[in-house]
Amino acid sequence: MLYYRVIKEKYDYFNKNMTVMNELLTPRERNTKFRYLKDDCFEEVEVSKKNTYINFGVRFEKGTNHNGIRKEN
Repeated sequence: MLYYRVIKEKYDYFNKNMTVMNELLTPRERNTKFRYLKDDCFEEVEVSKKNTYINFGVRFEKGTNHNGIRKEN
């Protein structure tokens, strides 16, 4: 599934939303919550839905955390 990964933490002053480093956003979330942030804050990635998890209300890829550090199994 197509996601937008946050590569720069930013605050959207217009919508009062903040991005979290390595957060995964669906295209719909990207276009509604963060439509006023520049595209250089995001990168397109293909990640399986089964390979994601939600922590404190934010979606991440399994094996990473909000700092982008890969967890060892």
